[in-house]
Amino acid sequence: MEETFSKLVKKSIVAFNLPHPLSQTGPLLPEGEGDTFLPLPSPSGRGGKDLRQRVRAVLFLFFVILVWSFGFYSVASAIDYDGIWFLGFDVRKPPFDELKVRQAVAHSLDIGQMASFIPPGLPGFDPALTPYKYNVKYARLLMTRAKYSMTDKRLKGLSLLHTNGVRTVEIARLVQKGLKDIGMKVALTAVSARDEAKWERELRSGKYQLFLMGYKANPEKLFTAEVNVIPEDDGAALLEPLFRGGGAANFTGYANAKIDMLFDRLTVITTSFSKERETKLKEANKILYKDLPAVVLFYIEKL
Repeated sequence: MEETFSKLVKKSIVAFNLPHPLSQTGPLLPEGEGDTFLPLPSPSGRGGKDLRQRVRAVLFLFFVILVWSFGFYSVASAIDYDGIWFLGFDVRKPPFDELKVRQAVAHSLDIGQMASFIPPGLPGFDPALTPYKYNVKYARLLMTRAKYSMTDKRLKGLSLLHTNGVRTVEIARLVQKGLKDIGMKVALTAVSARDEAKWERELRSGKYQLFLMGYKANPEKLFTAEVNVIPEDDGAALLEPLFRGGGAANFTGYANAKIDMLFDRLTVITTSFSKERETKLKEANKILYKDLPAVVLFYIEKL
């Protein structure tokens, strides 16, 4: 979206020969384009025509900003997602069996985070939840409250499992750096993204206190259009395998009887009761937000 906005701004500049309205280091400019300004038209005797041209340019640029502020935001917010990419904790073992430690990790990551475990586009998404803010000072305070000091030996032998994609490795290093700021020494272990058997085997091994993983609600099954069919393309299809006790993709070891009860209820609440289903999904979403068995880093777009 930033590139789109920048292109519109550049269009107004080129069309009306304006100086660039943004600073030379403005974040909305594409890389390498922030140090070039186009000059104002020199006086040419046309007087009023030049003035009218500049006024039209300013009005056009104002229109561009309005489009960006309202129109583009609407388009962006209309994108549907059916998956999450997250940092998972093994909540069965120290130090991540302690909620304050998991919260400290969330506050130590200088990476954009998503608060809702259910993404936009799936029933159960909750825009009212607020992401954890990057705040190392508060993260360290939480570690102290959890009785872990910066020099605690229990924090020095941690490991994070991830696949070997370029972007994934980059994020793993950012996580490693953030956790170092709260006293954690984390070794990174990469598995080839093509070796699915090894990846699942390592996830299930219990050797890693942390892992990076993406997961999508099952988009491949075909469903009938009957009104009473229980939907499998909503938040339950995404969350249940990941966070139900003993779920097929529950590699965090997270278990909460209330969550399991909600999933049980959702299996019998059909599309005929969409509001009730939405309420239960939001309730499950909020429990996960509070318990924090994982930190959602971004959503995966629906194909």
